[in-house]
Amino acid sequence: MDRRTFLQLSGMTAAVAALAGCKSANEKLIPYLIPPDEGITPGIANYYASTCRSCPAGCGILVRVSEGRAKKIEGNPLHPVSRGKLCARGQAALQELYHPDRVPQPLKRSGARGSGQFAKITWEEALTLLVGQLKDLQQSRATDHLAFMTPQLTGTMADLTTRFMRSYGSPNHVSYELLGPDWLRTANRKSFGQASLPYYDMSETRYLLSFGADFVESHLSPVQYGYAFGRMRQGRDTVRGHFTYIGGRMSLTAASADRWMPAKPGSEGVLALGMARLILSESLHDQVSLAANGLRREILLDRLKAYDLARVAEETGLAESAIAEVAREFATTRPSLAMAGEAVAFQSNGQESVRAIQLLNVLVGNLNRVGGVYPDNGSPEGTTTSLNDLFSLIRKMSAGSIQLAMIQGDPMHTVPQATKFQEALSKVPFIVSFSTLMDDTALHADLVLPDHAGLESWGDVMPLAGTRENVIGLMQPVVNPVFDTRQSAEVLMAAAHELGGMMKAAFPYETYLDMLKAGMKKRVTPAGAKDFETAWTELLQKGGLFTSGRAEAKGFRWQAGAGLPAPAKPDFAGDEKEFPLHLSVYPSTAFYDGRGAPFPWLQQLPDPMTNVVWDSWIEINPKTASELGVNFGDLVEVTSPQGSLHVPAVIYPGIRPDMVAMPLGQGHKDMGRYAKERGVNPLGLLAVDTKGKEIQPAWNATLVRVKKISEKGDLVTMGNPKGSFRSELIEI
Repeated sequence: MDRRTFLQLSGMTAAVAALAGCKSANEKLIPYLIPPDEGITPGIANYYASTCRSCPAGCGILVRVSEGRAKKIEGNPLHPVSRGKLCARGQAALQELYHPDRVPQPLKRSGARGSGQFAKITWEEALTLLVGQLKDLQQSRATDHLAFMTPQLTGTMADLTTRFMRSYGSPNHVSYELLGPDWLRTANRKSFGQASLPYYDMSETRYLLSFGADFVESHLSPVQYGYAFGRMRQGRDTVRGHFTYIGGRMSLTAASADRWMPAKPGSEGVLALGMARLILSESLHDQVSLAANGLRREILLDRLKAYDLARVAEETGLAESAIAEVAREFATTRPSLAMAGEAVAFQSNGQESVRAIQLLNVLVGNLNRVGGVYPDNGSPEGTTTSLNDLFSLIRKMSAGSIQLAMIQGDPMHTVPQATKFQEALSKVPFIVSFSTLMDDTALHADLVLPDHAGLESWGDVMPLAGTRENVIGLMQPVVNPVFDTRQSAEVLMAAAHELGGMMKAAFPYETYLDMLKAGMKKRVTPAGAKDFETAWTELLQKGGLFTSGRAEAKGFRWQAGAGLPAPAKPDFAGDEKEFPLHLSVYPSTAFYDGRGAPFPWLQQLPDPMTNVVWDSWIEINPKTASELGVNFGDLVEVTSPQGSLHVPAVIYPGIRPDMVAMPLGQGHKDMGRYAKERGVNPLGLLAVDTKGKEIQPAWNATLVRVKKISEKGDLVTMGNPKGSFRSELIEI
């Protein structure tokens, strides 16, 4: 008997002896006394570089893997966006990988839609069903009856999707993100003639003015801007940057500011123009910048004459003295920086208000300057999908012009019900979902083709506005697939090969990895260098392609003929007498738009401003709550012109008395045991204004009323024994 066999038998004997006392634990230990041959060495950890997909920011990550299992995720210190940092949502990606309620294999609906009744099928059967549906449309010459709905894509996956839909002959690819920055691209195109997202050089600025941009929690690239904010405040020996926040609700970002100015909802654009007028009238502007952008002080002053301090103070609800003080500080502190965020953009006048804030940067010379704002180089001018495209798809689905809908993401949860998307989708005869969990969309699908988790997938990601470097982050599988799932890209390529003809010709690759490597080869070795495999290995070790080349010539400049911003008086859905309160919905710090809700680590994470865990809530100012007779934790009914919800109340002094606020993320019909039917989805309250030619994402333009229902709201906060849920955590 050799030494290895002896140790194996000894270990097995010891394990069997211990089974009587602790059976389940020893069953897990036995396999690693006989380690498999795939490079797994017990006790030795390996680190794999990849890219986080918990939000669109695209942070670089390092995953620690030992015994064949992913154990811990941290930021990649080499990645220009995350610089070794990572947020809670990124840390929780491990729970996507090992979630006990992942869809383990393809499913075919066996009961009524929405009933959750599915039958397990093989991948061969699933692909036959999918290809059969696609062939049926081809044979009936109705290829334009195919729709594909995805989040906003970048890199090779965007290329693959475009090829697939173009080759098939359908124009119906709609990318949709509830919180996508299309509003910022649109405003930049109108003001600067280019749809680039901005990169704010926050770490080098001395005066930061944020109009509702919650960069610590969710705005564009929160890990990058959280790092830069720390540098701005404490990274320089003799300089501590000043920060003023403007917005009706004190977010975590606002709580980090030196000054909070709770302006009325929808008045931020008027405030920016009032500041602009004061800066020009007191000659505090940058004359060189004005000339470089083709603007003249006298003409600007004439067009801004209506925005005097008295009018601005009345419309914003702020003191004249405070407005003037901030305007002077902003103009005389160099470099300074003005940011526009979702709280401003998601109003009926959002686009023009964002342009008004951009004008402030022009006036004081912040464009293309250290400590100011540059065009982002990390993500090229990517696909932008307006709500008009979404409504066009809704009309087609309602009219019966869509026979097959393939869906990535969970639009049943993240599209406001007032759009009637949910009703329209129910009229599509065959729905395919690529969800990893049984989310609200998968629940209504006819065929579920479960995708790999992010840590099991190949891919490339261009970060969202978090760097001026040229960055392509790579994703690689850090472990073998836990379940019988397949990456959606592989499924699409397999379907294309099966369809043959133009579809097959569009994908001259055996696998998605081949397509990914072919794209990277063009970028790394454009001349066809011989040793790409060595370069590829180095890219995987590093986490992607990071080059310091900055397109200095590509700067922001006010476009000739762009015109001055002119934010209209904000419109709100609902009569003010019947619905006296402004409703603000904001991305949850833990769940973002709801994609983090299935993970118990994030459910257990206390909200930083209210300490609430495992639930939804509505924030009410103490004065308003007193008038309504509402106490902390009471159950209230929130009613808008669109509908009603019951939710516990949090008495929150950091919000205007005429506002209430609710976080996004909860209210899923399913999505696994930790998210199912937990809390409410505030999108059900929102009205959608479709009167204009271009439909605006005015998610914060709905009025509501609040009524107390009960003193028992079952609100769970940190420290409350009812909020522990430890047994659930242990279970995973």
